[in-house]
Amino acid sequence: MTTPSSTPSAGPSVGFDPRHDAYVDESTVRNELTRVFQVCHECRRCESYCTTFPSLFELIERRDDHDAGRLTPLDQDLVVDSCVQCNLCSASCPYTPALHELQVDVPRLVLRAKAMQHATGITSWRSKVVARSFGHADLIGWTGSAASGLANRVVSAAPGSFVRRLVARITGVSANRRLRLYRAERFTTWFDNRPRVLIGNPQGAVTVFPTCLVEYRNTAIGADLVKVYERNGIECSTSSAGCCGAPSLHAGDLDRFAKIAKRNVKALASEARSGTDIVVPQPGCGAILRSAYVDHVPAKMRLDAELVAARTYDASEYLMRLHRADDTALDTDFRGETFDRVTSVGSGHLTDRHAEFDSRDLLRLAGARVEQIRGTSGIETPWGLRADNDAVADELAERLARRIATTSPDAVAADGDFANAAVSEHLDIEALHPMQIVARAYGISEHARRDHKR
Repeated sequence: MTTPSSTPSAGPSVGFDPRHDAYVDESTVRNELTRVFQVCHECRRCESYCTTFPSLFELIERRDDHDAGRLTPLDQDLVVDSCVQCNLCSASCPYTPALHELQVDVPRLVLRAKAMQHATGITSWRSKVVARSFGHADLIGWTGSAASGLANRVVSAAPGSFVRRLVARITGVSANRRLRLYRAERFTTWFDNRPRVLIGNPQGAVTVFPTCLVEYRNTAIGADLVKVYERNGIECSTSSAGCCGAPSLHAGDLDRFAKIAKRNVKALASEARSGTDIVVPQPGCGAILRSAYVDHVPAKMRLDAELVAARTYDASEYLMRLHRADDTALDTDFRGETFDRVTSVGSGHLTDRHAEFDSRDLLRLAGARVEQIRGTSGIETPWGLRADNDAVADELAERLARRIATTSPDAVAADGDFANAAVSEHLDIEALHPMQIVARAYGISEHARRDHKR
């Protein structure tokens, strides 16, 4: 592969610092989009990962000279709006800031472009209303759980039905996606009311950052995580921090995201200083804690944000770290139900930590034959459930489902439960979080109670 001919410019020095005056300057951002898009066109390594790069290349190749500089602002925005923030490209790119002077990081550049659109008024009024709706994830989740009977009548309505289309008009949530039901008993309520487990000789201590998905909807993931961790001598507590803020960041609303980051870093840093690590059962949310907060909190909070980043782990990553260490051990006495063949869907959000294969390795220890694949469902965080993301998400989820079908698994395991829900729309197969499969293998699964009181 030849190195792209594009040369470094002043763009990268600005590109990843949201505090820089030029971060949301439209001409500067569009020049940087041109520079990076030209690099991508000449490289093309990521062409098969998603719909964004094929769309970009097609737009460039409409011009005889294949010059990305001839893309219009509308062309650029079409490419930006198609990115689902799966991070598969940055995980594979040979020109990232850590590897090359070209300093290419498409997902972070897309976030900058979204912030520019929001700041300059390019974003439509309707899109801003939708972003505000998604940005109140905790309020919506709390309300949905408190009124779960009524909320679930809406959520469980047939995709495309009048009820779902009406809700889509009001909230911006897709009328066609299969959504997780709300639980009357939230994860933190279950945690506070459960029988306490006394651990005589702890191997570790964690605070569980449940994410809005696990807190209000798929609470079984959190319950199984706690049971698995406590079986392995890990003391668990729950975090007082709220939603990570991904919807606001992905919508380009930097002011709102900075407020969320400041509030959460304060809570999480305090918990980390008490001696606990931070475990996040959704990799997209974990990536926000590990990278985005450091860039968006005030300078005086930078050390706290760096502490949070250093102490944040994915659920499987933490257990495999325990297994590989010299002074700790993973309980490998699996006597429960084990799936024979599992297809594990790796997350691009874990690749930069060399943790992409930890779920695969953990499931193998639990007795499954595991095949690892890479791909995105088009829905990495709640922001992916927007109605205007339907076409992209449908195509990517169907593509991922086809790849999974060729492996003929008994179950699918994705670290991101949004991917599991999307796969379930296309395949009649059990799609679970790795913690749910491990808990089953131990014989302690909460999944058998997945239809518990809502």
